[in-house]
Amino acid sequence: MRYNLWFGTVDDGIRISEDFKKSFLLASNESPLPFSVSELGLRVLGRDYYRILRKTAIEVAEERVRKELGSDEMYVIALVKALEEVEEAINMVREKDEDIRLVKEDLAEHFERALAEMERLRSQIEKEIDAVMQKIAPNLTEIAGAKIGAKLIEKFGSLKKLAFAPASKIQIAGAEKSLYKALSRMKRGKEARVPKHGIIFLHSFVRSLPKKKRGKMARFLATKISIAAKIDYFRGELEEELFSSLKKRYEELRRA
Repeated sequence: MRYNLWFGTVDDGIRISEDFKKSFLLASNESPLPFSVSELGLRVLGRDYYRILRKTAIEVAEERVRKELGSDEMYVIALVKALEEVEEAINMVREKDEDIRLVKEDLAEHFERALAEMERLRSQIEKEIDAVMQKIAPNLTEIAGAKIGAKLIEKFGSLKKLAFAPASKIQIAGAEKSLYKALSRMKRGKEARVPKHGIIFLHSFVRSLPKKKRGKMARFLATKISIAAKIDYFRGELEEELFSSLKKRYEELRRA
């Protein structure tokens, strides 16, 4: 009888695995073991038994989390792209509906039904984005909102890239074209307005403030988004203090 253990195999002898992660994943047996794994492991691996077991278990868990996180990230990126296409289609239908309504009222009813269907689809996609974002990036979702957080992940390509991006880049993400145009004008000695925010302008804490205060709020928000993304990537535990500090800063700027 051969037994598959996390640190190797046992049949007519004990064979220590050359790849503990691989043997850990293959450690499955049809019948109960006639011996204690830990006692056998301590005899074979000595004092390092629990240290190696802990290290291996953590590595396997991290790989599984990264793999699952990666697939969910690709899903949320696809959802963001689908949402953008649906929103673009809704805007196009609305424009055509207004034009056609002036000419032929009965045809406009078909556009209204199509518009209602697309708006239902948009709502379904937004709900799905929210569900996935709560799972893979709870802190980013708490700070930026599911939609903005998902757009940032889509913009940077992954949660990891967003987590390692500088706050200054997060702040103007989505406004790169405006930034390049401004820099180009400045190089030619012309006046130019450098954008203070990109995607994060959609955040109510930025959008609702007077123009002269939006830049300060955008910088603070970008910093908090960077911290939130790092926590989500490395730990995934919700830090409620992040949003509290963000709201406090917003209230300070609003009252100032």
